[in-house]
Amino acid sequence: MHDEDLTPEERAAFQSLPRERRPGPWLEERTVRALRRLGLLRAARPDHFLSPAWATAIAAVVLAVFAGGFAVGQWLEARQTREVLAAMHEQDAARAAALIQQSGSAYVAALSRLADLADSSRARDVQQGREVATNILHAAANQLVRLEPEEPVATHIIQGLERAAQRDTNTVAAADHRLIWF
Repeated sequence: MHDEDLTPEERAAFQSLPRERRPGPWLEERTVRALRRLGLLRAARPDHFLSPAWATAIAAVVLAVFAGGFAVGQWLEARQTREVLAAMHEQDAARAAALIQQSGSAYVAALSRLADLADSSRARDVQQGREVATNILHAAANQLVRLEPEEPVATHIIQGLERAAQRDTNTVAAADHRLIWF
């Protein structure tokens, strides 16, 4: 039906009708209820309500993220600690090597001084210095073998010092047999 098909009275009646009409305050609610009754709309859930399964899943995800973050943090901290300890051990090894160099130089200098005094009249002191130097050399060779068990020079030093000690013990024992005790 078109406007030209209307009579002037019908046109006037249409013109007198209000252009917009306000629906009642409950129209939307009644429409939704009717659509639900007909099965065209599902029952609405409140937005703030989560099912126990969803709540459990969300809690599990949050816990997994927290535990994962904690584990990654621990791993990073352990790696950093290992790096710091390795650096400290490298510094300690460098310090130990420098101390060995310094001590070795002092040992050689002291032996040189002892050799210079060998012709002096203090033969007893020189002999005592020789025994101390031999004991220190033996202890140093033992530590070197402990550090590197297959170290040939240190092994030969230890064997030579032990043969010398055995020879000295046999000489003292033989000298004791020649003495006559009163």
